[in-house]
Amino acid sequence: MLLRLYELSRPGDLLGVTEYDDGVLFGNALRLVSGAVPYRDFAVVQPPGSVLLMTPVALLAKVTGTAWGLAIARILTVCADTANVILLGILVRHRGAFTVGVACGLYAVYPDALIAAHTFLLEPWLNLCCLAGAVLIFDGDRMAGTAPRPGHGPRAARTAADTRRLVLGGVAFGFAVAVKIWALLPLALAVLLLAVTARRRRPVGALAAGAALGLGVPLLPFAVLAPGALLRDVLVSQLVRNANGSRDLSGRLADVSGLQLLPAGYPQHLLLLLIGAVVAGLVAAGYLARERRPRMLDAYALLGAVAVTAMLLWPRLYYSHYGAFEGPFLALAVALPAGLLTARPDAGRAKEAALPAVAAAVLVTVLVAIGVGQFRAESGTRGIQVTAEADRLIPPGACVVTNDAPFTVVADRFFSSRPGCPAMVDPFGTFFAMTGGDERHSSAVVLAPVVALWHTTLEQATYVWLTGDTVAQIPWNSGLYGYFRRHFRLIGLAGQPVPSRDVPRPGLYLRT
Repeated sequence: MLLRLYELSRPGDLLGVTEYDDGVLFGNALRLVSGAVPYRDFAVVQPPGSVLLMTPVALLAKVTGTAWGLAIARILTVCADTANVILLGILVRHRGAFTVGVACGLYAVYPDALIAAHTFLLEPWLNLCCLAGAVLIFDGDRMAGTAPRPGHGPRAARTAADTRRLVLGGVAFGFAVAVKIWALLPLALAVLLLAVTARRRRPVGALAAGAALGLGVPLLPFAVLAPGALLRDVLVSQLVRNANGSRDLSGRLADVSGLQLLPAGYPQHLLLLLIGAVVAGLVAAGYLARERRPRMLDAYALLGAVAVTAMLLWPRLYYSHYGAFEGPFLALAVALPAGLLTARPDAGRAKEAALPAVAAAVLVTVLVAIGVGQFRAESGTRGIQVTAEADRLIPPGACVVTNDAPFTVVADRFFSSRPGCPAMVDPFGTFFAMTGGDERHSSAVVLAPVVALWHTTLEQATYVWLTGDTVAQIPWNSGLYGYFRRHFRLIGLAGQPVPSRDVPRPGLYLRT
């Protein structure tokens, strides 16, 4: 929590602009509490779970202002990611204190988890729901609904308790899918492991029913109001998105391994091979020490780590906060066999007492070193503060259209009191959702609906606030750019001209 709160203590990080995604995600909830329906009235490229999670905070933002509303969402995200550390400890506490220390310690300082927790992003909440589901469906090393432990009460009572745990765990996993569809992977893995080991079909049905409930309840209202738009926005954004980028496998593996803390010029490939060999040797040695195959929890951790790594290596577009989803599986995959190494049954008492102590000392040293590195990495971050000039230039309640929602959110100019003000929150997501995920190479015919949408949007706007190069968000053509030049003039917040031709320079524009 200290590392995560330290991030928010940096200048501009709590009440400034630090990301594009957080303003969009929180802006979706702000639009919902203003009466606009996601998917029907504006494009949302994620499932509705995050919108529902932030709806209470969005309602509070009507009193505190949107800047403090986003700040509260950021603080809650820190709390959620700290809770992930606790849930990891609960999941493995039956393996002993050293296993708990490794699992919790690794996630506590995992670089990508810290990157994701610095503002309101989906991965900390996704991990929270998935870990809650894992804690519910696992009873020690076994899964609820498989062979019960002896001496735990009447069989009927144990069966009923297991069924409740599976249903509740399924609900948690189902809501995780409603937050981000990546959760389908750990859910499918849990269902597969349960189907392989359970003697009856009832446990699998309980888990599946809970997942259907956890996903269906938040999804149903939006599926009824805008079924086509829901499928188009979410599936296009996650499955057929054709973004620029390259599959830099070694770079992504280095990111997932936490090597971004090291200075430039280190032998990346050599260190990746070394880390891979150490982890593989640790896993093999841990299970050989006990002379047994991995149990259900071990299988879930190992298979999940491999599957999530493969998932993160596949797409062309990648950001470091995506790697946070790997954090819990990586922590479990390392901690579970490491814990076995410190409790060899054939060791003498002196050795048995000394080995965990030495291992704990090494662990503490490594975690402190990584923590210090994280503090240094975070000490240079700065958010962008725009409140003062925006207050001077934009009256409260004005209709402001922007390509970068975080700026209007932190400036408390997101809400408009003028009827008919455009509801668009995510221009980038709107662009690729309306063009089938191939917005940069679409023909004029494909772009025509997007151009028409922006023409209508500009006609309704009083202010237009542009930041950076807007080519990937607004389909500028001669007609749209000509209309903009005739009806809007630059009044402030100007940025450097962009290299693209026939594209407005960044800044705040007022309708003339």
